[in-house]
Amino acid sequence: MSIFRNNKINIFKIKKDLEKKGYSILNSRINDKLCDQYLDLINANLNATKKEVKFHGNKTKILYNLANKDFVFFKLIFDKKINEICKSYFKNGAHSKDQNIYQFDNLCSRILDYPCKSQPLHIDSRISGVYPPTSLHFFIYLSDVEEKSGPTQIVPRSHKLNRFPKKKDENKAKKIIGKKGTVIVVNSSTWHGSAIKKNYERRAILTLVYTRWFLRQQFAVPFSLPKKFLKKLSNRMKMLLGFYNYSPIDEKSRVTSRGKIKNYILKSK
Repeated sequence: MSIFRNNKINIFKIKKDLEKKGYSILNSRINDKLCDQYLDLINANLNATKKEVKFHGNKTKILYNLANKDFVFFKLIFDKKINEICKSYFKNGAHSKDQNIYQFDNLCSRILDYPCKSQPLHIDSRISGVYPPTSLHFFIYLSDVEEKSGPTQIVPRSHKLNRFPKKKDENKAKKIIGKKGTVIVVNSSTWHGSAIKKNYERRAILTLVYTRWFLRQQFAVPFSLPKKFLKKLSNRMKMLLGFYNYSPIDEKSRVTSRGKIKNYILKSK
């Protein structure tokens, strides 16, 4: 069963949008039931850790590394439509015979409950104007986001600029409002942030990231997952999670940068 309300997702249009504007808004939202389930799991984990992170001076609840919190998050990570978008996006610049051209990088949540300043414009690719693109972000609204809710804001076509954003560039930013389940796909070199939050309505968002297979993951996913998850993963799933993309310890193991990890230790829980 798809995570989306319908399967009317135009991969060709999304690819064109990403090339031209640096972002695209999907014409189908993730279903409400799954959004609510994810938010419940996030809240449960936040309550367990009792940790609130200050982000750019704002009181923000951030939960990192959702992939090791509950297996239901893999429903999003492995979704067919999400991965079709990734395949289309990362095909540019990849070897024509390579079937494994990208990997899952990370999945995290960010929740704002109170009015706060805007998040400065930034890029997540670490390299401005990089081409072919190196990474892809999906921003998923787990709650309705209005203009006063501190919506994601994006500067169109900024992914082609060979510089980092400045404060004055916020004047060019477009605010993305949307209902629960809205999905925004963003070239990770595109300038983005969140606008000023003026209300007390909860703003909850998921950030899902994929990168080219040879880039370092934010968290070492194969070493981070609980053992009980391993039994549910096919070899294809492991490939997407980066299990075969780690460098060898030395030349006695292998001389290629891609290959199966040996002697790794997984979490017991």
